[in-house]
Amino acid sequence: MDQRNDGKPFRSYDQNFNDQNAGTVFESSKISGEAAARKRAADSNVFPTAVSLPPHLFIPADAQSIDIRNLANVPPATTVTLMTFRGKKGGLVKFIGYGVFFDALMFDLVNLVPKVNGSRVFPFHGNPDRNFKIGLGTGADLSNANLVSCQLDLQPQDILTWEFTNSDVVDVAAGVRMSGYFSQDIVRKTGRFGG
Repeated sequence: MDQRNDGKPFRSYDQNFNDQNAGTVFESSKISGEAAARKRAADSNVFPTAVSLPPHLFIPADAQSIDIRNLANVPPATTVTLMTFRGKKGGLVKFIGYGVFFDALMFDLVNLVPKVNGSRVFPFHGNPDRNFKIGLGTGADLSNANLVSCQLDLQPQDILTWEFTNSDVVDVAAGVRMSGYFSQDIVRKTGRFGG
């Protein structure tokens, strides 16, 4: 034990200030003038700067989430529309992910074609050696882990469709999921091509 501290592990407040009380010894001293105090008060009454996360990765706080999906049993030698979705009035629908699923045994026997207003979107999604044919899902289900990132904006009244063709001789279960949001604050027009 340090004998200089009278056997105490540290000096107490009154070691050197025998005539003062603890409140006086430990009170904070003024390190700035009144002008600085007024500036601090004015700054603390200002709303903090909001942080915006990138809208192509995250749903904005003021947007409505969209998560739509469909699963169908598709007969042999048939093309069906698995999903149809119309852009909502008063804002922009922004899809940031999609998932596809089917239980076909061969890549060549199925084809999924996403379209907006009758034109194919995501022209660089799929197999590049087969003209970007989408004939392979990313997993055994439509969970978040199996979503493909994309950027697809629907203006009001735009129509999104997913067409599925089964060229097999047996029925095929096929599903599609779209995940994104509807925002009334976004007024910009952006591309329809996925990323």
